[in-house]
Parts: sequence; structure tokens; C-alpha cells
Amino acid sequence: MSVSDRVVPSGPRLSVGAPNDPDLLVPFARRAEELGFAGIWTQDTLSTKNSSLDGLHVLSYLAAVTERLRLGIGVLYSGRRNPAVQARELATIDQLSGGRLTVGLGVGNDYHRETLAALGIAADRPVRRLVEGIGVMRALWSGAEADYDGELYSFSGIRSQPDPVQRPGPPIWIGARAEPALRRAVRIADGWTGAAPAAMDDFLQQLEFVKRELADQGRDPAGFTISRSLYIAVEDTEEKARQRLIPAFDRAFGGNPVYDAAGMADRVAVFGTPERCAERLGELFDAGADELVLYPMYDRMDQLEAFGELVSALPARLP
Repeated sequence: MSVSDRVVPSGPRLSVGAPNDPDLLVPFARRAEELGFAGIWTQDTLSTKNSSLDGLHVLSYLAAVTERLRLGIGVLYSGRRNPAVQARELATIDQLSGGRLTVGLGVGNDYHRETLAALGIAADRPVRRLVEGIGVMRALWSGAEADYDGELYSFSGIRSQPDPVQRPGPPIWIGARAEPALRRAVRIADGWTGAAPAAMDDFLQQLEFVKRELADQGRDPAGFTISRSLYIAVEDTEEKARQRLIPAFDRAFGGNPVYDAAGMADRVAVFGTPERCAERLGELFDAGADELVLYPMYDRMDQLEAFGELVSALPARLP
């Protein structure tokens, strides 16, 4: 089956990012489901600065305490896990959740590779590892004895278990920013996901590029999901939201070699009153986004309740 034939969820919709506090995971996920969010997402981070749980294990945990929410991870880094092992892990989560998994994949950042190499994890040729890793997983998800012939991986007659519930496999969205990577996402993936720390203006330019690529490559936009993770703060006033976000970004991104924490709230986040936030989210949907994944930066449960107001504030755009 070709990439364009794959079935992916349709939008537009709002999802939320899961907290890293183990005690909050279950109440947060259950409340998100009650509030009408479409999904809950975790992250695969290589950073050792901020405490984080393993995103795949969190999804397995959440599969047991939710019934409707789609479960997503954004993004797994190419080469960090053997693709055959990763295919089995992802298929298991898809089984445990009854077919609710969405898989985000990406090449990661250059500064991660030294740490990976020091740990004995192959970090060379990240793009080739991404492309072939997707090919390996899709072959192993076929439900039959699989063959694959690549530069890094080559095998025949291998059967992987369990099979994923979703056929021919969970949708794969690629995280990308540069034009060659965006073009690759349109060519081989089921969707593209924009990173939360990326500037809003950059995301909108990338979105327009993706839409042009869909047309140039003859892809049906209805079969390709455009999403973005989004830091958001809902407060009584815009200034109060900004002042809550500034120290949160300093804690999360201070000293980061890629993203500058200074002024980050104004560059990347949506914040302010519920009405203002709903307006900004509506503009992103109007620009072509299918799914927005809302990440609270502080007071996770209180902010989740505030986010719930946005679900009801966008009835014309949300299912």
C-alpha cells in the first residue's frame, strides 16, 4: 500500500501534552478525555537537564486508563532504537490501546549525537536511519514474513509480533523544519508535525511549503496530517500569562544550544485570555493545521481546565 493510501485521522482537533509527574498522569489523562480533547501526546527527549519519563512507557500506561484519546509520541529519534525493536514496541502500544497510536519520528538535533555515540548508539547517517527505519517498521507491520533490502538494514523471511491493530500500521508523522526534510515528510510519511519550540512565523512558512509540496507531489491533503505542538498559557490577562511563561521557558530552555529562552514566549507560544487564545488557535486551523497539541508550562491541572474552555470555544472547527 502506498503512503497516500494510508488512513490517518482527520482534523481539525485539539490534543494535549502529558505531564512528566507520575502522580498527575492518570488524573490529567482522564480529565483530558472528559473535556473532549482528541488525544494526548508524550515526548522522546535526549536531554538530561530536565527530568522526564520515557514517552513510550507513558503511552502504555495511559492506554490502560483511557478509552477514546489517541496516544501520540513526538518525536522518536532515528537511530536511538533499533527499528525492529521499535516496531514491536509500537505495535504493542497499538494493541494495548485498541488501535489509538500515532507515531512521530525525526532525526533529532546534532548536539545529541555525541552523547548517543558515547553510549554506543550509532549516530551517523541520521536521515538514512530515519528513512530505512520507517521502511523496516512498515515491512514488519505487514503481518507476513517480511523482506527489506537497504543500505543499513537487510533481511528476509522475518516475522514480527504482535501485529498492530491499525492496518497497515499506525500513522507516522515526521518532525521536520528544513525544506529537504519537509519534502521528505510529504514523500514518505502520513503527516508532518511542527515542534513547539519553533517560532510561530517559521511554522507558518513551513506549513505553506508543505502545502505546495503536497500539490507538487500529487498527494491528497486529506490523507496527510499537518500538526503542531504548542506551548500555551490561559490567564485572565495577556500580561499575567506572559509573566508566568517567562520563568517557565528559562527553566526548560536556559542554556539550550538550539533554542534561545530569551523572548521565547512571544516567539513560540499562544497566551492570554481564553477568547484571545481561541482566536489564535482558530488562525492556525485556518492556515491549514489539522491538529494542535497544547502543552502547559506550569500548573498542569489548572491549565488543563482552562484549555478545556478552548474546546468549547471552537465548535465550528472541532469535531
